[in-house]
Amino acid sequence: MASVLMSAFVLASCSDDNNNVAPKDGNPQMEVAAITAAQFGDSLTVNVTCTDTKVPLSTLKAVLKYGEESVQNVTIRTKTDGTYQVRLYMPFCQNVPDGDAQLHLTLQDIHFTTAEKTVNIPLTRPRYTSLKLVTSTGEEYTMTPDAANPYLFSTMVNSPSSKTVKAHVVAPKQGSNGREITFGQGTQGVTQDVTDDISFVNTARGTFKVTFNTLTYAYSPVYDPATASQEIVFSDAVNTFDGELTQGRNYEFVGMAAIHSGNWFYDPDFFTPNGDGTYKFNAVTGYYHITANTTRNGFQIWATKADKSTAKLLPDGSGAVWIIGNDGMAKPAHSFINGQNWWTDTNHALCMAQVRDKVYQITVTVGRQLRATDINFKFFGQQGWGTEFKGSASNYHLTSTSSVFCVGDGNGHHNGNIYLATGATLNNGDTYVFTIDLTQGCDKGVFSAVKQ
Repeated sequence: MASVLMSAFVLASCSDDNNNVAPKDGNPQMEVAAITAAQFGDSLTVNVTCTDTKVPLSTLKAVLKYGEESVQNVTIRTKTDGTYQVRLYMPFCQNVPDGDAQLHLTLQDIHFTTAEKTVNIPLTRPRYTSLKLVTSTGEEYTMTPDAANPYLFSTMVNSPSSKTVKAHVVAPKQGSNGREITFGQGTQGVTQDVTDDISFVNTARGTFKVTFNTLTYAYSPVYDPATASQEIVFSDAVNTFDGELTQGRNYEFVGMAAIHSGNWFYDPDFFTPNGDGTYKFNAVTGYYHITANTTRNGFQIWATKADKSTAKLLPDGSGAVWIIGNDGMAKPAHSFINGQNWWTDTNHALCMAQVRDKVYQITVTVGRQLRATDINFKFFGQQGWGTEFKGSASNYHLTSTSSVFCVGDGNGHHNGNIYLATGATLNNGDTYVFTIDLTQGCDKGVFSAVKQ
């Protein structure tokens, strides 16, 4: 009953506009004024004359298409006959060549009778005489077009302290109907109308060429992890790094003079020097924290979770293994913690480098990171008290393959504590690699100590 009444209401309402005309008897017509060629990025006004000799008009709908893709929709109320202005913006898009855009027009009257018309709009990409490269530090460089490719622009930038220049590109307004267009980093690559910086990464610091293509949005130089190193920047104000590091990738540390001094400690378990100022990362891919500690004159490194909290050992043997002990073992040197026994903060607890799945390593030199006497430390599943490895039966059990370093079982030595075997001596300058292998399970852990 409700639907019948509603239908009656609609019919009555329509008949009030023109009592002698039944629905569908309208005759909408439109004429489109001549359209001139435009450029991508232009604003354009299309004049459309709309009439209906029988019933009042309702709407004029305009759909602008690039090929099969709709790039703009406009709806105008057309209550009376007349000429209406359809204001359009010709979107500047990636990889769209010169050609005709299609403007689909639909005129509808109040009886839902429609008339349709499609007109072509010739479009060309702007031929800019120059672009502007604006860096994150506010420097501006003029980019000029290539003689053989009007869309390819380049400039030389000067970056003496970094291989990375972060910048966005600005294209100037073209003609009276154009507007300024920016190009920056989007969520899926470079895009227009954003100013988030693009990272131009060169293979070396200094003066290098930067390019940008206004048709394809391709740019150079681009970071290639297979050939380029990634910079980690420190400063006096910010001396820490938190982020993901990739095993086998090369890294370069910049921004602080101290880290380039000859006696700066680069932890060999995590980084191996390449001889060119870059360092290969040795530990498994994951999240890490690095502190450039100028007091200790070296890097302090530990594994973290994505939320930057310190990593923990998981039941399957992955995660992290930590060392806590007396003041005879520390990095870069045990002298930095003299008298500070069994402290559990990250200035004292040592995170081993997981160099393979469930295999952990730490390298120490006697007289430097390891005191020659009074050996006493233990392996833990976190940076602090809790899960700990023991030498007697336990869910976290270690056996030693070394004749020099032993695992206490509670008989004469604390359970799980590492101690020097009877009759064994350590000589200053000797280097040992300690390894914890948990590939067979945390209850079957193997501790080894190999002299280099």
